[in-house]
Amino acid sequence: MAMKRNGKYPVSSDSEEKVMFFKDVSLGPHETQLRFRLIHFWEARNPVKKTLIGLEMLLIDEQGTVIQGFIPPGRIKKYLPEMKHGSVYKLINFYGSKNKPVYRVADHIATVTFTWNSEMSVLREIPISFDEDHFRFNSYEDFEANCDLKGDLY
Repeated sequence: MAMKRNGKYPVSSDSEEKVMFFKDVSLGPHETQLRFRLIHFWEARNPVKKTLIGLEMLLIDEQGTVIQGFIPPGRIKKYLPEMKHGSVYKLINFYGSKNKPVYRVADHIATVTFTWNSEMSVLREIPISFDEDHFRFNSYEDFEANCDLKGDLY
């Protein structure tokens, strides 16, 4: 490794090369990198108290696996300015939290939860390709007709 003019060695970042795919996300803390496209995000609010619970997200990785993401309310202002539907991001440091069946929007067991030391950045030069995401948004009437079938809605 060559020394810089200021007498310091450049930091080698082996962690940037280690990418985890959504299929490998388990419960607990992770100090690795995720690369994903942000499909959609929305505010989650308590229906009774109308308080903000956090920011829910739907994410897809380069293998086409979809997972749910969550940003707690105290961290939303840090990430929201750079968030844009369809953009590709890199996330380092996150927590795999248990996916709550009531609020589940993806089949994965875990939710990617942003933590105090999470670092998210936009990938401008994307080294990998992501499949186009095609989703069908159903009406309230469609959901209401299927809500008592004791299974996943869609």
